[in-house]
Amino acid sequence: MILTMSTVFATGAIMGASWGGMLVSRNAASAMSPTHKSKPGIIEKFKTRLRLSGEQVHRIESILDQTHHDFNELHFAVKPQFEEIRYQMRSQIQQILNEEQKQEYQAMLRDSDERRAAGKKDGTH
Repeated sequence: MILTMSTVFATGAIMGASWGGMLVSRNAASAMSPTHKSKPGIIEKFKTRLRLSGEQVHRIESILDQTHHDFNELHFAVKPQFEEIRYQMRSQIQQILNEEQKQEYQAMLRDSDERRAAGKKDGTH
């Protein structure tokens, strides 16, 4: 039981750390590179607080669009590396589990993968 709990905790910590690093960097960067959903809010805030001219608004919108594109390109470029690290972690953990634990671990992974896929569908990745 303690081994199972330790494994669950370790898996969560490792998965959180591996994805946390990527999410933190993406979230920090996204403060000035909005998604298309938040872009109007950012532009409105800029217009109000900075008293931007129409030309400035247009140029900042272009900068934000390009930055958003660049971050997406970077994300897709490094995604295979994250997937490989995740695969290696899962494989190593699976090697130390007994058969009962492996079955539960597989269920945990399915749940995690489903949550991640659902987050991507609603734009929260």
